[in-house]
Amino acid sequence: MPTQRTALLWTLMLGVFLGAADLNLIAPGLRAIDVASHVSAGAGAWLVSVYGIVYAVGLPIAGALGDRHGRRLVFVGGAVLFGLGSLLAGLGGSFGMLLLARGVQALGAANLIPLATAEIGAAFPKSRRGALLGLMGAVYGIAAVIAPPIGGVLVAYAGWHWLFLVTVPLAAAVALLALFTFPAPVEVRPAPVDVLGALLTAACVGAMLIGFEFLRRGSLPVGVASLVFGMLLLPNLGFWERSASGSIFGSLDLRGGLGLAYAAGLLGAAGMVLAFFVPLYAMRGLQFSEVQSGLALLPMAIAAALTSWLGGEFTDRIGPTPVLAAGFLLLAVGGYAIPVLGGTVGLGLGLLLIGAGVGLIMGAPLQYLVLGLAPKGQSSSAVAMLGTFRALGTAAGPVLYASFLPAFSQLFEAAAGVGIAGLLAALMLWGTRRGPNPV
Repeated sequence: MPTQRTALLWTLMLGVFLGAADLNLIAPGLRAIDVASHVSAGAGAWLVSVYGIVYAVGLPIAGALGDRHGRRLVFVGGAVLFGLGSLLAGLGGSFGMLLLARGVQALGAANLIPLATAEIGAAFPKSRRGALLGLMGAVYGIAAVIAPPIGGVLVAYAGWHWLFLVTVPLAAAVALLALFTFPAPVEVRPAPVDVLGALLTAACVGAMLIGFEFLRRGSLPVGVASLVFGMLLLPNLGFWERSASGSIFGSLDLRGGLGLAYAAGLLGAAGMVLAFFVPLYAMRGLQFSEVQSGLALLPMAIAAALTSWLGGEFTDRIGPTPVLAAGFLLLAVGGYAIPVLGGTVGLGLGLLLIGAGVGLIMGAPLQYLVLGLAPKGQSSSAVAMLGTFRALGTAAGPVLYASFLPAFSQLFEAAAGVGIAGLLAALMLWGTRRGPNPV
């Protein structure tokens, strides 16, 4: 690749790494934050939840801004926002200030990850886009895996403040690199963003995500009320966006291929979060130690990182839908293998298959499809919306699986059912394959 494209690729990878790593970087420091902030044990977990919720809410707005004002401007702004949030969190203060700072970080990350994907679709040759999207997926997966160990070292030897301060220079580097490596926008539509529509979207998505979060924590009344509120907002959002000037959804049509792609994204994310329950199964069902139960996830993580990259290569060669279908098939087979084979062998083989499937699903093919199905000039919005549906799947998955506990065999069979549903969606997408739009 020419030097300019190589520099751009490194910028995009660093931006994706920054946004992905920070979600899990603080996990080892949550107990220390609880103590330092004088809050009840476990309250620090809301720092992770707030990040995920605000990130999902910010995605469609960031995508709309990227399509209207150019990806370079929004990407740089995202890096600056992220760095500001990291600095505010690292300087300490009250627990409320930490929550606010995490929200600012999440808004910044929402501007980085989907716009990096959209820029791959616009700036690189069509023949290599699948491979590069797979590379982005591998970077995301690697960041998620290595972030907790790095966080543990920082907490042990530098203090919990450095969980946030360490990302400030990285965010500054991403912003500076983007200024010099992003190409000037080919076409910018500086139309105003529908503010009421953006607020309705934020309220709708946020309410559903908060509802899933409270259900996961066992608070049934609040969880159900929040979910119902979010669902009641959906028709109002739909009616408003049909006639709104500057709608953040533009001309995205969810009734065809895009809707199926988003459904597949939701199912893929729901399959991925099965990993949350693996350590619990390893300890209770197989009598693993805590250390062994954590290591049990390594086969899944390694397989996912590898197939995310390989899936991009295959996407370029045979198209996205066969790769997507193969991913869901592996997820289904892996989910059934764990209870059928049983024991350590069943867990190891099942997690290898599930990890390989998740890597294919969450890597290149879905993003490739969405870029190809997006209306011209709306690639950022289309990719951002995929991220929102994935966030909903990530939030809903634990609630679905928890309903099958303590019967672990049924839990893994439920994951297999998610894989079968995704396979059907992929087969329905078979006739919608198109190459990515140039803008």
